[in-house]
Amino acid sequence: MAEKPLEYKRRDLTTKNLVQRINLFYFRKPNGLRDWKRRLMWILPAVAAVASIPFVLGIGGGEKVFSNGPVSQAHTIFEQNCSVCHTQTFSHVTDQACQSCHDGPAHVPAEMASSKGIVEPRCAQCHVEHEGATSMAAVADGRCTACHADLNQFGGRFQVKSLSIHRFEDGAHPDFPDSSYRDVRPLKLNHAKHMPLEPRQIRDIKLPMRCSDCHVTDLNSPTGDLLPVRFDDHCQKCHERELEFDVYGALGESKPAPHTRDVAEIRAIILTTFEQLLERDPDVLARPIGRSLQPAGSREEWLIQVVADAERFLFDRKCVYCHEQGPPLDGYPTMQEVNPIVGRFDPATQTGLPWLENASFSHRAHRAVDCAGCHTQAAASESTGDVLIPDLSDCLPCHGNTGTTQDSCAQCHLYHDKKQELDRDRRPIEDLLGHFRRVVRAEEL
Repeated sequence: MAEKPLEYKRRDLTTKNLVQRINLFYFRKPNGLRDWKRRLMWILPAVAAVASIPFVLGIGGGEKVFSNGPVSQAHTIFEQNCSVCHTQTFSHVTDQACQSCHDGPAHVPAEMASSKGIVEPRCAQCHVEHEGATSMAAVADGRCTACHADLNQFGGRFQVKSLSIHRFEDGAHPDFPDSSYRDVRPLKLNHAKHMPLEPRQIRDIKLPMRCSDCHVTDLNSPTGDLLPVRFDDHCQKCHERELEFDVYGALGESKPAPHTRDVAEIRAIILTTFEQLLERDPDVLARPIGRSLQPAGSREEWLIQVVADAERFLFDRKCVYCHEQGPPLDGYPTMQEVNPIVGRFDPATQTGLPWLENASFSHRAHRAVDCAGCHTQAAASESTGDVLIPDLSDCLPCHGNTGTTQDSCAQCHLYHDKKQELDRDRRPIEDLLGHFRRVVRAEEL
């Protein structure tokens, strides 16, 4: 008969049994690893505190340890002298430190800031340093759209309906120019006649003209602004005959009047011209003038009639070919003044107003683009009042979706109005580089 196996009895694992098996004073036994951990908890913070003393006090050039990276291109000249910008220890860069070299006028108008509770941001909130050899003027779009996404609230005089501005694209940015804008300069300018679709020739003038025949770049302008269009420089070659006043052809050769608003000067030149003709050729009195088949009775009668007809012909028919008439002066019509300007015409200013009041534009940056590529409506324009600057759709092929800095708000919109900069004392270069040069000399010695 097989032997019956022993019955297994399960161990009773009660709390009492477990306590009897564990040494309750195990933590009193020596343990090298545990003792070293305990010592390091006190030693390491003490070492770190002692090691930070040179950096806090600037001993041995220790401030270099706190550099977050290379500075921007404009600041590399004093990259080794942190105190130029960091004037306060363990504090952000103050606006006063920036304004000691840069005068950035306030962005938000005072009345808007007070009425809408807008706080002017610090310089360093938008112009972030230690981002590498970049331009600090390139501000992230988020800095702009944080306020300007809603122009109805933060846009001053703007009233934009159902538009949240968050990038430069159709439906997310207002179109331009303002539809209410008209070119009100008192001129009769017809681009279509100057640039016909079919080539033609008038008075030995070959058409169509090129944009650059009249619109010339100012080589002294950093943004490639266009020089004002002037009669003497751009129009006279083709339109000199519009200044002729010899209605009867008595002079033999064409004689243009001066291109000036001084009516008295023009009348004096016309009178002198015909007086000189009588001196050179007295026989001219025997010739009939105008519709009369009989010559003038005397020298004075001839001179009065010829001068009066010449003035009427010039002022009433020739000048108005290009100009709008103004109020009469001494019984003679005058032409409204046209200041030699670039931009939107305003009779109250000698320099004109910018078409893009809230943005900047550089013709120099776009010099590789054909004029007609942006000014698409110029060749078909028949009215001076047409505003021919490009609209949003003309810019989108190159801006908005390139994934580069060409899409950023700062490409066109400037935060600071440079015209309001103050001319004040700046920090001289010796002051900015003084610390660095002293360190270099000490190392050389």
